[in-house]
Formats: sequence, structure tokens, C-alpha cells
Amino acid sequence: MSTNNVTKVSSKITSKHQVTIPKIVRDLLEVDSTDNIEWQIEPNGKVTIVRSNPDLWQLVDEQEKKFGNLSTTEVDWSKDVESEDFD
Repeated sequence: MSTNNVTKVSSKITSKHQVTIPKIVRDLLEVDSTDNIEWQIEPNGKVTIVRSNPDLWQLVDEQEKKFGNLSTTEVDWSKDVESEDFD
């Protein structure tokens, strides 16, 4: 599989033009199912795939979906949350 520090693996393109990223490539790139990858295509046809780091606004959008934003109403934890009494 490896020759001169070059790892070669192949994938098949499906009828929907989709490709499964082989496990060895996922492991080498350290990517998971929720990560993004970036395809860098050179004029000579060489393609490089790298792990894509999300930009700040992508992170903000993800956090907003998970935790809400400043206009999100507070959660009513009821009155016993701050109570000194324990059950």
C-alpha cells in the first residue's frame, strides 16, 4: 500500500457521485463523521485532501444552535434549585 512514503488507496464513485473516504485516510487526517475536509485542486489535476478547520462564524453558529443566543429566554429551573434544603 505504501511506496516511498506515499500511501495509495482507491475509492469508487457511486451513481450519485459520492465517495466513501477509506478508513486509512480518515485515520491519517484524524477526521470524524462531523468534521469537514477541504479539497485542494492544482492546475495539473493533483488533488490534496486536508482537514478543514471551521472559521469563527461556523463555530458561533454551532454554539448558538446548541446553547441559544442572548435573546434566548432563560430556563426556569424552579425555586428549589438554589434551595439549601437537600432531599
